[in-house]
Order: sequence, then C-alpha cells, then structure tokens
Amino acid sequence: MVQEIDENDSQAKITRAKKICEGFQSQSLQTRKQTYIDFQQFIKPENIELSDQELRVIFSETHIYFLHGLRDKSEAIREQAIKFVTYLIDERLPLHDFYLTYIFPIIVERIGTVELIEDSEEIRLQMLQLLNSIIIKYTNTEQLKPFLNDSVIIIAECVKDKYPLIKELSCQSVVLLSKALPREFHLQAETLLDPVLTCFSHRQYKVRVEAIKAVGEIVMHSSYKGVDKAMVPMAEKLFDQIPAVRQAVAQQAARWLLNHRDRYSYFHKMLPLLLTGLNDEVKTTRDEANQLWESVGLKYQTENEKDLKDKMDYLSDPPKNYPTHLKRPNLGCRVLVQRNISKLATALSNELMSWQDDVKVRCSQLLCTFALHAEADLTFNLQSLLPAMYSAAKDDNKVVVQNIVQAGQIIGLFVSYKTWSKIVLPVLEDGPHAGHLTVVSALIEGTPKGNISNEALEAISKLLAEDYICCSRKSKFQIELLSCVRSLSKKFDSNPESTISYNLFKIVTTLISLRSCDNSDIITEKLYEELAHSLGFTGKADLMISSANKLFNHLNNNPKLWTPISENACIFLTLMSEIDLALGVNLDIIGVILSEVLDNQTDAELRLKVFHSLTIVFEKYGGVLVNDEHFVGFLEKLITDIFVPSLVWHPGSTAEAIRTMSATCLRYALMLNERIELFSSTKVLEPLLQKLLLLLLSLMEDASCTSRKVAIECVTLIKNISVRNNVWCLDDFIRIYPAMLQRLDDPIEKVRLAALKSLSKIFTDVPSNFLEVTYKTHRELIVDTLMTHFDDDDELVQNLVLETLKVLAKINTSEMLRKIEIYRPLLTNQEGLNQIESFTQSIVCDS
Repeated sequence: MVQEIDENDSQAKITRAKKICEGFQSQSLQTRKQTYIDFQQFIKPENIELSDQELRVIFSETHIYFLHGLRDKSEAIREQAIKFVTYLIDERLPLHDFYLTYIFPIIVERIGTVELIEDSEEIRLQMLQLLNSIIIKYTNTEQLKPFLNDSVIIIAECVKDKYPLIKELSCQSVVLLSKALPREFHLQAETLLDPVLTCFSHRQYKVRVEAIKAVGEIVMHSSYKGVDKAMVPMAEKLFDQIPAVRQAVAQQAARWLLNHRDRYSYFHKMLPLLLTGLNDEVKTTRDEANQLWESVGLKYQTENEKDLKDKMDYLSDPPKNYPTHLKRPNLGCRVLVQRNISKLATALSNELMSWQDDVKVRCSQLLCTFALHAEADLTFNLQSLLPAMYSAAKDDNKVVVQNIVQAGQIIGLFVSYKTWSKIVLPVLEDGPHAGHLTVVSALIEGTPKGNISNEALEAISKLLAEDYICCSRKSKFQIELLSCVRSLSKKFDSNPESTISYNLFKIVTTLISLRSCDNSDIITEKLYEELAHSLGFTGKADLMISSANKLFNHLNNNPKLWTPISENACIFLTLMSEIDLALGVNLDIIGVILSEVLDNQTDAELRLKVFHSLTIVFEKYGGVLVNDEHFVGFLEKLITDIFVPSLVWHPGSTAEAIRTMSATCLRYALMLNERIELFSSTKVLEPLLQKLLLLLLSLMEDASCTSRKVAIECVTLIKNISVRNNVWCLDDFIRIYPAMLQRLDDPIEKVRLAALKSLSKIFTDVPSNFLEVTYKTHRELIVDTLMTHFDDDDELVQNLVLETLKVLAKINTSEMLRKIEIYRPLLTNQEGLNQIESFTQSIVCDS
C-alpha cells in the first residue's frame, strides 16, 4: 500500500512538472520567461522533495520543452533558459551522461560552429559559462569523457570570438577541461593550440594572460609538435609591455621545466622563457622568476643526484674571485644550463643580431644569465657567441652594450685568457671595429689580475698600439679603445722592463691627438696623469720621460710628407704641447723632426701649426731648460736652420702668418740668450746677426702688425747680444734706428709703443764714433723726430718719448738743450720739456 502511494506521489510530481512546462508553448514572451522561473521554483528542494529517479523522469518528460528555449528567438528567453539549465545541472541533477547527451548538442549548435548562430555576445558568454559549470561538476568522471570532443569544438570556436570576455573565459575553459580529463585531454590538446594562440595578440592584457595559461596546459598534454609550435609565440610574449603577461610566461615555463613528462628533451627550448624573467624590469616578476628557477634547479639536482654527487660534495664553495655582488646559482641550475648551452648558444647568437631593438635587449640580458650559469663550460661555444657579441656591442641602445660588457666580464672571469685570446686576437689583427674593442675590454676587465700575465698584456697592448688600429678618428672606436687602455692598465704589475707602458702611452697620445669633436670632453690631456698613476709612475713627467723618446723616433718617418691632417703630424704636435720636463732628454730627435717639418718645401699650414707649438714650448719650458747643455745646440740649430729661412718674405696670408710665428719663436730664443750664451764663436755670431738684421728690418715693414711688433723686439734683443759680444758697430746702429723711428708713425698703437720702448734701449750704449761731428745730422734727426711725438695725446707715449730723450741727453747735452729751446715755442707739452731740460742740466752739473 505504501509503495502505491509513493508511486502515485511520483506520478503527481511528474504530472505537475509537465503541467508547468505547458507554458513554454505560449506565444507570450513573458509567459515563457515566467515558466522558467516557476519551473525552477518547483524543483527547488525547499519546495519539493525529489529523488534522483524522479528528477531523471522529470528531465526525460520535460527536456524537450525547456531545452528548446535555448534556441528561442527572444534573447531574454534564451538567457532565462541558460540560467535554468545551469541551476538544473549544478544544483539538482545527479551525475549522469544521460542529461549531457541532450545539452551538449545544443551548445555546440549555438556557439560551437564556424558559422555564427548565436548573435548575442552576452548569451554566448552565458552558454560558455554553462559549459564550464558542466566541466567543473563532472571533473574526473567517466560521464564527461564522451563529450570531450564536443567541449574542444566549442572552446576552439569560442576562443576565436570577438568578444574579449568570451576569449578570456574560453582560455579558462581549456584549463578546466585539462584538469577535468587529464588522461584524455592529451588526445585533443593540440587541436586547441592554434585557436588559443590567436589570443596572444589581443589588445586586452587579461586575455593574453589567460591565453598563456591555456597554452601552458596544452603544452603539458602535447607531443613534440605542440611544444615546438608554442615556443616562439611564448617567447614573443616576453617582450609584452604588461608585467603580468611576462610573469605568466615565466610561471608556465617553470611549470614545464618542473613537470612536463618530456622536459629533458625540451630543456633547451624552455629555459630561455624562464631565465629571461630573471632580468625583468619589474622586481616582483624578477623575484618570482628567481624563486621558480631555484625550484627547477633543486628538482633537477635531486633527479640527477648520482651524476652530480662529486660536484655536490667537493664544489660547494664559489670559485675564487667570484663577484661579490652576484649570487651564485645552485648546482642544479648551473648544470641544467651547462648541459644545454651548446643548443642555446646558436639561437642566442642569431637573436643578438636581430634588427628588433627589444629582442636584442632581452637576448643580451639572457647572455649574461647564461654566462653566469655556464661558467667555464661556455668555452666551447665562444666561437659562435663572440661574433654576435661583437655585433651587439656596436648597437645604439646603451642597455644592449652594457649587457654585452657585463657578459664579457663574466666570460673573462671563468674562461682562461689562453682560451679566449686564441679567438679574439686574430680578429683584432684583421682590423677591429668598435664592437671588437668593447668585448676585448670587457674580457680583460673580467679576467682576474693573477690570471693574466704581463706578457699577455704586452701582446694585446702592442697589437692595439699598431698604427692601423689606434690611429682611428671614429668617435665610438676611440671611446672603446680608451676602455681597453684602462682595462689593461688595471691588470698590469709594475715592471720597468715591460713595454706595455710605451704601448699604452702611444695609444693615449694618439687618442688625444686624433680625438673627434664628440669626445672632446672625455678624451683630454688628463688621461696622461690617469695612465701614469695606473702604471705606477709618480706623474705625467715621469711617464713622458719613459716613453716619449721612443714615440718621437717612431714618428720620424718622412716628416716632409706630413700634412696638417696626417696622424703623425697630429701626434707630434700633441707631444710638443704636453712634453713637460721630458723636452730636455728629447731635444736631439725633436730637432731632427723640426728641421724636416719646418723646411720651406713642406706644407705651409703644418709649418704654421708647428711654429705655434714651438712658441708654447719656449714659453712653458724655456726657462727650465737654460741649464741643459744640449739646449744651446738645439737653439742654435733652430735659429740658423729654421727661424732665419722662415723670415724670408713670400706672398700669401699663410706665409705671412709663418713669418710672424717664426719671428715670435726667434724672440723667445733671443730672450733665452740673455741667460745662456748662444753662438760663442764671433765668426759664427756676427754674420748670423747681420743676416738676421736684414730680415728683421724687412719684417718691420710687413703687412702683419704682429710681425712688425715682434721684429722691433727681436732687433732690440740682437742689439743687446751684439753689445755683450763686442760686435755692436756704427753701421748696424745707422741701419736700425731709422726703421725704428719710422715705426713711430705706425697706424697700430701696439707697434708704436713697442718702437718707443725699444728706442731707449737702442740709444743706450751707442757706438762711440756716433758722437762725432760727422753724425750730428743723425743725432738731430732723432731728436727732431722724437720731439714731434712729444706732443702726442697719449700720456704713455709722452712718457716713453721722455725716457728716450733722457737717454739721448746723455749722448750730447748741449745739442739737447739747444733743441729744447727751439721746440719750446712749438710744443704744448711744456712740462715734458721742463723735465728733460732739468734732467739734461743735472747731467751738465754732475760732469
């Protein structure tokens, strides 16, 4: 009897359910929608108690009605139908593939076909959510297996949907499906790879992140084809602007390295994806990547414990000279990279030469990481890596160059000099570019001081000091060559017999001489002091004394053929300007070069530059060298062989400038003669002075006012030398003073003043026979000329004339007193006349 009641009750429930479903056939939208609400209320457990069997019967009797709503023309009805079915699956129906048999075909029909059936984005999203609900509920059940193919078809189409939320949810569905059917998913995984990869380029980063996670799952269940297909798109996401995307790549790569069943076959492809994260711009990403990488290394170490036992027992301490600012990776990480570096090196070399800037940045960072992990095992891959490093080191992006330098330093630390020099030095011999020098400098910098001998440093420095290498005017090349010099000098152990100091001195001098405009603030004369300090010299002067002579001799190669832009000419001029106290020990070779360079047949512009450098030398060092016994011969040779021929008049502005500079140098030399005795032989001195006087008197008429002024000063100095050597004669005086007086009318004030200053010196110690009556006319001419200028508006001129007249008053007082009386009514400078008259009368009284 009880059983009949239960059956009657069940039938009544089924009848009631069917009665409610009649509303689904109504033409009214509102009625159909309300029917779903009513039906849901009916089956709620708080409203009615239904057994699994009763629910199965109700589903069998009514599904044709409520599932039809998923195809309804009204979007509102379809939405309500999805809500109802979702509730039915999630909350009420027990696990059974019977229900899914009716639901999946409709979902496939609506959102799983190439032709778009469901035109509402919101409905498509809700249907996909329904699918996810089914997958979650049926996870790890036999009932879901028959619908794996349908699920894959639906996800494959939805992941290509234009609606971002659908794309994002589709990628999540991939993950859900892989976890729901882990054993079966590998059969269909690769089918989803291509559709999911289309999301990698989506503008919304959340879609890209979910797509990366989906690919992570797919690869975990794929064969080698799927792995190969996924690697390049995943690598491209390492350049994504959004940190979360790059972080997702690192996470998935770590997961593969830890758990992929064939990971040992794919380590070389997966490693870059995680190792790139170690250098990410965002600290949180770097930190997480480091933690993941350490976990990978530890697991690899555990799995290969037998193979690594010796290293684990005996190589626990870091190598000597290991950088203190770097943390040494664990053994598993190092060995994992070392065993795959040969496969990684070729790909890395190719990417380092990419035209894409961001690719080069990431690859250069990855190179540093590989070098740090590979340590000495990188030796066998230098042949392929170094050319790529040379190329990348020339890049305009400073970050790339900095990474290459860091990688080079790490390689230098672990790879011996004997090894890398065999590869690098032949390249330098063939003619390096800036990239070569960048890498060489980094290798030297990274090599521990005790691991590179002075002989090795000499070999490198000698090669770099070759003219065809160091005589470059390229801006970047010069900077990198300077970097090599600094690296070499740091590793050098002081040794007086070593030639490295000369080699580096030559390079530095060449850099200073040929520096480009871009490097004018970097490559300066201060480099001499820096180099001297690095090599153990007390200062620049000691460095010059040690090395300048050898460089001068190297330069002495056909100086007559030099032009202003010749490398040797530029280096010579630099040495002359910076020679310091080393000038004295190099006078012989400098004299030989000067006699060649300053020959009248050589380039005029270069001669001008050399004369200018000589004036600087005399001004800076002349006073210091007066006690040098070689300096006298040096000056005599300059005067006779160079200065005198250069004073001869030639047409042209350049020739005019040469005369001026030559006369200036001569003036310095003659001034030094007051402290040292030049041309001690009268037979040599007298004809030389006569020749000089003729040239200087001619120069006093030169178009250049500077030439005229310097010529006046030189003539005055010659007069003093002649007096001291008793070769001062009346003929010379008679030739000189008219030219001097003529300069009092010079249009240039500095020339006039120079003439006035010199006249008082010229008229001092005049030859005695000039006082004879025969030369009265000369004496009167002199006084008359000076009196004419005694009324000059310039007080300085008046004072200089006064001083000269006082000198003349000592020659003949009576004539001076007579001239004063003659000019008193003619001149306005009565005070000056009174002063000279008073001075002259005092001479008379004293006598």
